[in-house]
Amino acid sequence: MSSPTLRRRNRFSLFVTIWLMAIWLLLFGEVTPLVVLGGVIVVLGVQFLFPLPHTGFFRHVRPWHTVVLIARFLWDMVLAATHVAKVVLTGQKYRCSVVRIDLRSRSEIIIAITAAMTNLVPGTIVVEIKRGEGIIYLHVFDIDDQGGHEGVRATTRGQEGRALKAFASKEELEQLGVEL
Repeated sequence: MSSPTLRRRNRFSLFVTIWLMAIWLLLFGEVTPLVVLGGVIVVLGVQFLFPLPHTGFFRHVRPWHTVVLIARFLWDMVLAATHVAKVVLTGQKYRCSVVRIDLRSRSEIIIAITAAMTNLVPGTIVVEIKRGEGIIYLHVFDIDDQGGHEGVRATTRGQEGRALKAFASKEELEQLGVEL
């Protein structure tokens, strides 16, 4: 098979097509023949004009663990937002700190997911990421309420563990000693 033919075939992904089509339908809020046809044209056009590299990342998605990851993330967001609001509204004293977290994984995608989800939880901000070393530094609001430095490390590593269970290959899980 020629290289240009192979490149053309690799431009399109079923997963990306379904994902973009779902977003298209959500944007329009209705399913009509015209909306679906327009969506198919736009989705295929986007993939043709802006091809994404195939990482193979989504081959390892585990639906149940993904649901657990998202549910726990949402729960953490609600708890943290409530705590930050309480501290701000009551004028309670607090102490901030920067915490270094050594992650188990060196996968750039897992590190990015862990950092992004941690950053979105109110009261934590990612200050620095050292991808090659698997280290992230977090600025934490009210460190004492978070269980100190070790509490923050445990919470962040728990988030990383859920991301690994949801998305990592079996080989990576075995290598890191993560049980499904």
